[in-house]
Amino acid sequence: MKRKTALTASALAALLAVPAAAPASPGGWGVTTQQMVIHVPRMTVTRTTIVTRSFPRRPPPMVFTERKADDCVKLDKIVGFAVSPGDTIELMLSDGKRLRARLGSNCPALGFYSGFYVRPHKDGKMCAKRDSIRSRSGGTCSIDSFRALVPAR
Repeated sequence: MKRKTALTASALAALLAVPAAAPASPGGWGVTTQQMVIHVPRMTVTRTTIVTRSFPRRPPPMVFTERKADDCVKLDKIVGFAVSPGDTIELMLSDGKRLRARLGSNCPALGFYSGFYVRPHKDGKMCAKRDSIRSRSGGTCSIDSFRALVPAR
């Protein structure tokens, strides 16, 4: 059995080693040549980016404590505001500080979500117990006091 297998394997090898006869060409030469060239562009990977989907933990909300503040704030220092629960508005200042403006009674701060107006005084400041703010809907609220907000430790 081993001898038959070896004989078959050697016969196959001999067949593969012998080139196939080329068909005769019309010119009588009997040789044909075919060539195929495939160009593969060279590519170098220099950086690999892997994108994964993850849900990072949200940092805990910052907790602020109130401290005493001046009665006035310069209007040009106010860069933003946020409505707080109750009758208060938090003012963000250009130097990174925050102030809480306590509004008069019967003045819900929820009406200020889209902005408010302040009539500027000659000194360019908004002061507690002197100035009032007007909502876009037309309501007017007096400012009772300002409190500085500092991060709790």
